[in-house]
Amino acid sequence: MENEQNKPMQTPAPYAAGTGSVPVALDRDAFARMGYRERLALKKENPEVYKELRK
Repeated sequence: MENEQNKPMQTPAPYAAGTGSVPVALDRDAFARMGYRERLALKKENPEVYKELRK
């Protein structure tokens, strides 16, 4: 138990629950490859970009 307390806390990346990582330049192809959780995170974090990519 003592070793567990000494480990640094790791937080997951915003899109870690999806199928892969999101490229820096998000485009329609990258959006199409995103999983549900990745898209949901994008919608919450940046709704304007999400709307544009949904068109």
